[in-house]
Amino acid sequence: MSHIAEEYYVAIDLGATKTRIALCDKNGIIEKTVYYTPRQGNEYTIAESIHSKIVSMWGNKVDKIKALGIATIGPLDIKEGRVVRPANVPIRSFELLKPLVKTLKKPVYVVNDCVAAAWGEKYYGDAVNYENFIYLTLSTGVGAGVVVDGNLLIGKMGNAHEVGHIVVDFTSDLQCGCGGRGHWEVFAGGANVNKVLRYLVEKNSLNTYSELKEKVLSGEQIDARKLFEYYRKGDPLAKKAVDIYIEATAAGIASIINVYDPELITIGGSVFLNNVDILYEPIVSRVKTNTITQPPIIKPTRLGDDVGLYGALAIAVHTPRKIVEIQGKMISRIIEEA
Repeated sequence: MSHIAEEYYVAIDLGATKTRIALCDKNGIIEKTVYYTPRQGNEYTIAESIHSKIVSMWGNKVDKIKALGIATIGPLDIKEGRVVRPANVPIRSFELLKPLVKTLKKPVYVVNDCVAAAWGEKYYGDAVNYENFIYLTLSTGVGAGVVVDGNLLIGKMGNAHEVGHIVVDFTSDLQCGCGGRGHWEVFAGGANVNKVLRYLVEKNSLNTYSELKEKVLSGEQIDARKLFEYYRKGDPLAKKAVDIYIEATAAGIASIINVYDPELITIGGSVFLNNVDILYEPIVSRVKTNTITQPPIIKPTRLGDDVGLYGALAIAVHTPRKIVEIQGKMISRIIEEA
């Protein structure tokens, strides 16, 4: 790698399925790596995997790293910089800030992945000229980052944006990974595709032959990629499941528009970005029927799969004052004691 900088930043996008890590300068990504997020271990396993990857790839540049930003799945205990009871990762609680600050001796700022992505849109993406906007991810789960009047919303625990747990159907029997019922995420989270399909099959709501139905009845686990493959082939069960996905997502987006009154919503996440041709127009058209304020611009993020990394970079380079207030003292203390 020929890129030489006076100072570097490390951006980490920690997802339920994959972890992305990038070496950056303040202007953008220089080099990145992607690996599967550990799904077994103790509260330090994930932090250890991040540390190991940084050292193995960029060990000779650690001295020049100014700060690290971590965009992580939640929910968060933002004061401690750790994840607690994530819906889609079997490790029930894991530390990030403390072990990484201790081993790398650098500031490590930990925020929700979608909150970070919203901040990334502000500095590197579509929201440069906006003061009120939302970044929404439709991926393994459903989440958002919200900026109102130029302020990044954080909340008392760092969870002022868990829009995936908006209740879109209070009569539903479908249980979200968090334990609640009828949440937006249970209908539109990639992790819940199989659950929705089994529910539809058990309801016997399909009178025509469906190859996908036979797969579900045989016990095969169907993920989002397979669901949309069957949809493209015209499978009736897939169509029913995708219709539910669209209706739930339109309801969820209408709710966040009514609550936050944004000028712009950018949408990312693998499920959405891989199926924009199927999802975008139907969702946007349905959203407009349920909003009480002027609809915002709604568009796919132009940062693509790197939106979380650019968010983490923005958090490291342009750290919001509130994050410094919450995590700064602990970071300084750990560095001094290391």
